[in-house]
Amino acid sequence: MNSLDEIALEGLAPGYFDNFLDDRDYLYTLLNNIDWDSQLHAVRLMISRNRQAGKDFTQAIEVDEAEVKAYHGLNHDHWVDQNVDMKHESVYRDAAESMAAIGIIAPLVESSLGQALAALGDMYDRMGISPGNHKRWKRSVGDKTRWNCQFHFNSKKEASNNIILGLPQLAEACGLDKFLSKDFMSWFEALFVYRNYMFHGGFEWTIERRELFEANVEKNGWDQWFTCSTSNYRPWIYYIRDEAIVAMPTMVEDMLSSLERFTNCRQS
Repeated sequence: MNSLDEIALEGLAPGYFDNFLDDRDYLYTLLNNIDWDSQLHAVRLMISRNRQAGKDFTQAIEVDEAEVKAYHGLNHDHWVDQNVDMKHESVYRDAAESMAAIGIIAPLVESSLGQALAALGDMYDRMGISPGNHKRWKRSVGDKTRWNCQFHFNSKKEASNNIILGLPQLAEACGLDKFLSKDFMSWFEALFVYRNYMFHGGFEWTIERRELFEANVEKNGWDQWFTCSTSNYRPWIYYIRDEAIVAMPTMVEDMLSSLERFTNCRQS
């Protein structure tokens, strides 16, 4: 069976479109109904607005604290308590900002990878191309989810809905992993583990989940992306670091660039 590299796209010689397409355009040869650039622009705007609101609230706390220190009247204790309440509120405001960020970035990553890889699978099927000898392909023969990155196939040829395991397995099987940045998979795993904990556990997780996430942070070096408030010197609420939130759209943009290079290679 011929490999994809040996097959001319739609009867045209390989590289025919190279003089006409920009890098981003190669993605549209797989999916022509998704506007990734507009999605990223909307994400950046939302993150920027939330970051500014967070900065404004932090500044309000600092101004209030300075006023409390300068005030020595009869109501001093009341104003001290109010400042403490503002600081307590900021803990949950920061958690809400992290949840909002993860709530728009994770679906964008999942849908972009999922739809692009599914479209690639459809193209392989149309052209009658074998995807290769990777264990995923051997375990998923005849399974309609074999090109679905939300599913992982174990050694018993059983499919489980687990994108944290499924995406790395499929990326390795089709060769996408060679085009992704070296820290992408670690970022991806951290992103989706945190997404699952936040969306199913809220802001204040069970003690067991806090300890498990703490162990993951220490084991996998995720402290570059996460920090936490503490209670009794133990992790209480986990947040995405400010700089990591700001960098999220760029990480997605880099991921799309990797998909573009990968798609170009598959169609060359």
